[in-house]
Amino acid sequence: MQASLVVVSVVAFVLLGFVLLGGPMFLVDGLRKRRQRAIDRQIALTDALDGRFGAMVAPVVRKRFFGPWEIRIAMPLHEFAIVGKVLSVVDDVFQDLAGPSTRPYRIFLSARLDSLREARAVRTPRSVERWARGPIAA
Repeated sequence: MQASLVVVSVVAFVLLGFVLLGGPMFLVDGLRKRRQRAIDRQIALTDALDGRFGAMVAPVVRKRFFGPWEIRIAMPLHEFAIVGKVLSVVDDVFQDLAGPSTRPYRIFLSARLDSLREARAVRTPRSVERWARGPIAA
């Protein structure tokens, strides 16, 4: 009886050591692999977009816990043809990386500040004289 109790306690102590050391190591390794997959996808997507458009867009790819992949791209939104081509390249890259059974992903597009300035500069400025000729209400 006494010997079996010692054996059980030694085995429990060894298992507890593995759980306390191995569990966090396993968790950290899983998080590292997850982050590396996100970095690999971002590099592949950046290379594909750079090869197609030059250094015009820079995506940020990340994976949510229990959620789909998220792709954030700041780009000139006033050029609709480029937006469509960028979306096509994103879809091609994610199909190639994930294979035929792909998981869903989300794309967030935002306007770059310099593209907003360009779009506003294209508009013709209204002259002050035109506004001054109208009636003035008191």
